[in-house]
Amino acid sequence: MTSQMLDRQEMGETTNRARSALSGAWLWAGTVAFGLSTVALLATLSRHTGQSGFSDVAALLSLSFVVSLIPSGVQLRSAALVADGRPPPSLSLRGALLTTVVSLGVSPLLAVLLRVPVTATAIVTIQMVIAIPLAARQGALLGRHRFDALGTNLFIEGMTRYVLGALAGIAFGVTGLAFGLCAGTLVALVVIPRSSSAVAREDRPRTSLTSTSASLALLGLFVQLDVLVAPSVAGKSGAALYDLAAVPSKGVYLALLAAGPLLFPSVRRRPSRRMILGSAGATLAFGCACTGLLVVARHLVGAILGRATASPLELAMLGIAMSFAGVTGLAISAGIARGVRRPWPPCAVGIAIILACLLGRPSALEFSVVVLVAHALTTVLSMANSLRRSSPPRHRRRSPAFRQRHEQELELLAEAGDPFAAAQSMPSFAHGTDTEDELAGG
Repeated sequence: MTSQMLDRQEMGETTNRARSALSGAWLWAGTVAFGLSTVALLATLSRHTGQSGFSDVAALLSLSFVVSLIPSGVQLRSAALVADGRPPPSLSLRGALLTTVVSLGVSPLLAVLLRVPVTATAIVTIQMVIAIPLAARQGALLGRHRFDALGTNLFIEGMTRYVLGALAGIAFGVTGLAFGLCAGTLVALVVIPRSSSAVAREDRPRTSLTSTSASLALLGLFVQLDVLVAPSVAGKSGAALYDLAAVPSKGVYLALLAAGPLLFPSVRRRPSRRMILGSAGATLAFGCACTGLLVVARHLVGAILGRATASPLELAMLGIAMSFAGVTGLAISAGIARGVRRPWPPCAVGIAIILACLLGRPSALEFSVVVLVAHALTTVLSMANSLRRSSPPRHRRRSPAFRQRHEQELELLAEAGDPFAAAQSMPSFAHGTDTEDELAGG
């Protein structure tokens, strides 16, 4: 009888592990599909626009990518709260109005800088009013290990933004594309399932929303920075050669993008350094394998893009650099899960190294070496930062109500006739603290 129960328990654990693996694979596929929707939009609309229209489409998609980085901090913050047994954050009416006003205020400036219609930039920036609640609900699914539901939502959002963005973009130009991108986010918000926390409430260190958002925004900028500054660093001809390897290499980072979210809830509940190191090693190995496939298929990639074949050496170096970038993203997610106060400084160091190339005129090959070194160093610093000991929650403190309550208890003990009782109780009172729940309820 006992052996049968053990067998059933082992079968149940095996089944749960298999379901978890399938769920994680589905989230990975959904993340990749969402990223590919941007590539597919660019490829589709490029065939229906002239050179100037293609530039407008590329600029608007870049703006959409930057805007999407802002709510990503809300997603991990929500995942941390739900994993701790707390409700996810919500966007208040005041916050929504403030976001709308700021979005509309900066839209004319962005339109001038990007040279696209102001209506298009306004639609993309005001999309944050929808994207922030969506990120909070997606984080709640992430915090509860509901990877399958989150992956499905990403599939729906990616498919919707591609279909509507392509149709509206062909019919109405860049403004139609902006509408399609915004509609995809709205559909994802409508269909995403709500997730309530059913775990015991825990009091763990939490990275602030400001540091979380800053870390993810700097990571996104760091990954794209080499392509953005290549014309200024290597000149137009050198940038054209560099882009032959740099643009395809971003696919390696796209393949590793889901590693951080997959690891986040496990590290939040059980901050094991061995788990983080093992996951980082597996991520780096997978990224190097993807780089090898990319080098082998470089002629096919060039034919698909309609461009010359990239140099195998530069493609290999930049692919490995993007593999390091994937590990950096995982390290930042793990650091946020462990409550590291400032996960962003390593990315700032890497950005500074690449920007330092503006002082010289390196060739495409030399710039590739600098990018590889910058990403490798950033990965090492990010891993060291994420593995450091987390500080205890900062909200623990003594309150006036706590001191008043125990002073009254000391007076009662003294009045009871035992002059030593109060003195014996002092040490236990001296080390007492109130949690934020007691402060709120007191």
